[in-house]
Formats: sequence, C-alpha cells, structure tokens
Amino acid sequence: MSRAGLRAHRRADLATAVVREQPAQYEATVVAVSDLGGGMRRVSCVADDLRDFVPCGPDEYVGLLMPPPGRALVMPDPEPANVRATVAALPAEERPALRWYTVREHDPLRGRLDIDIVTHGDSGPGSAWACRARVGDPVGIRASGALYRGFDVGGRQVLVADETAVPSVAAILDAWGGPADAADHGVEVHVEVADPRVLDSYDLGDAHVHVRTGIPGSAVLPALETTLGARPGRIAYGWACGEADLAAGARRALVRHGADRRHVFFCAYWKLGRPRP
Repeated sequence: MSRAGLRAHRRADLATAVVREQPAQYEATVVAVSDLGGGMRRVSCVADDLRDFVPCGPDEYVGLLMPPPGRALVMPDPEPANVRATVAALPAEERPALRWYTVREHDPLRGRLDIDIVTHGDSGPGSAWACRARVGDPVGIRASGALYRGFDVGGRQVLVADETAVPSVAAILDAWGGPADAADHGVEVHVEVADPRVLDSYDLGDAHVHVRTGIPGSAVLPALETTLGARPGRIAYGWACGEADLAAGARRALVRHGADRRHVFFCAYWKLGRPRP
C-alpha cells in the first residue's frame, strides 16, 4: 500500500479508533514461528508489498485470513468495506477464517510483520491456525487501523490489558521510545494475566502485573480501583483492551476516577464463554 493510501479517519473523540479509508490486502507467507512462553506464539509473515505498508498507529491491527487446513488461500474482494460479509460469501470449502490481531513489529526492509497470538489449542480458528502454522504456509493480511490515540493528548495515561492485549501494550511503549520514556510522559500500565510467563518476551518496564486466578477482570479491576483512589487527579487518556467485561470495567473505573469518557478507548478483543463470529 502506498503512503497516499494511509488516509484515515481521526475523530476528535479520543474514544474512537483510527480507521483507514482504503483498507489494503496482502497475500503473505509464513517465514518463522516461535513460542514466546505462557501460550503466546509469534508468527512472522512476509510479502513484497508489505515493504510499503505504513502503520497508522502503534497498535495497528490487521485481519488474518487463514485458509482451511490443506487448502489454498482464497482472498476476498478487497473493495467492500465489510470484509466479514465478503468472506462469508465465499464457498464454505475454501472460505478463510478471519481473526484480528495487533502487529507487534513491522520491518519495511524485509516486508515482514510479526504477529503475537495467544493460543488455547483448537478451541478457536485463530489459535488453531497459530498452533499448526509452519514456515511456507500462506496467509492473507487485511490492514484496518489502530486504536491508541495517546499521542493526541498530554498528561497522565492509564493503559489496562489482559494477555491478549499485551502485544498491543508492548508496541505502544515501543512507540514512546520504551517503557521508561513512556513513564516519563505519564503513561502507567496495568496488565492481568493467568500465566506470568506470557510476559517473558516483553519489556513492560514498571507495569503493574496482576495474576488472575478467577474470571477476567477479577485481579486487575479491584487493584485499579485501589491505585486510582490512592492517586487522585486528572486522567488525560485511558486505553483498556482485552476480555469484554475487563475492558468495560476498566473504562468505568477510569471515568469514575476523573477521566473524560470521550478520552477513554476500550475494546473487547474477546468475550468469556462466547466465540467471536
């Protein structure tokens, strides 16, 4: 995609995502697969056209179009905005699964994207594909947009995530120049994980890490209330992503403790007990 194709909607409301006006698609090939710990798996993909790919935010998200086992990759029509409907219209036997993930790293010189995926066996199409992915496998990539808007505002920021959003947090901190620079600009991080080993391959600096033994949000939300209550004051921006109830609960807590709801972005990456369509 050319740089001219990077035009994107950036509304003044910081609770909205940055959406590309012209989504682009790429036919890519898996060139590396590695296990990072705690069920996190990194899949690296290359395509010549990805050399011209320009992220529109640090937590750029893309749709992975994953062909059925043993089948060739069939790409949907790139023009319609509703890619889910376009994929659903393909014949069932060749229809790729579509799931959305954050780009952990983009190497324009090699036309390479690294994408980190939390695996949980064969219980979902994204995890199943990541578990069986091998070098040489085809995969489609649909560029869409980014979620983080923290560079549009100054002051204290609070980021809240579970393990599925840890790659996004790591990419955001990298965009600030690293965790220390992010902290110097008022960015604080809270992450909730079931297995701390999922953090082994990430530098999150002095992030508050909350180990979950119950349902999503059961560790981070009470801790977040305590932390925000102990340090009152203006919150310029909030970002909460992960399981639906965790993200929504974090947003409520941030607003309750002084954040303008128009400056708090939250996104349900997944919903406990409910498969994504």
